[in-house]
Amino acid sequence: MSIVRQRVLNCLTSMVDTSERVTVRIPEELLEKLKRLQEERGSGTISDTIREGLEQYVELHLPPHHIRKVVVELSRRDNSRLEEFVRDGNSVSVDDAVRSAVREYIRSRIDQLGPTSRVHRREGDPVPAEGNPPP
Repeated sequence: MSIVRQRVLNCLTSMVDTSERVTVRIPEELLEKLKRLQEERGSGTISDTIREGLEQYVELHLPPHHIRKVVVELSRRDNSRLEEFVRDGNSVSVDDAVRSAVREYIRSRIDQLGPTSRVHRREGDPVPAEGNPPP
């Protein structure tokens, strides 16, 4: 075990205490992509970039027990519009804007369907497809 002291930039975890050194081999192509990310995000080192990526991976795959994460892929156009929406001050973050949009969509669909359609389903039960998909 080694003691590592460093400035914490975008990393979620502090390395001021102790940490373990892990050595991995990665393909040249992946290393080039990591270098590009390092430059674009302004990370101090490749290690910082890799650490940040690992933290996001773990956060995505091991969220707190009361949170279920959903990954949504958006077109570049939709993503740009969403980022512009946040930049214009309409939401505090992209995540918050997406959560609000999903809540509002569900609320409107429930109102549309009326009280007889509010059947409680267990996770994994099929849901009949009705109405229009979200915009």
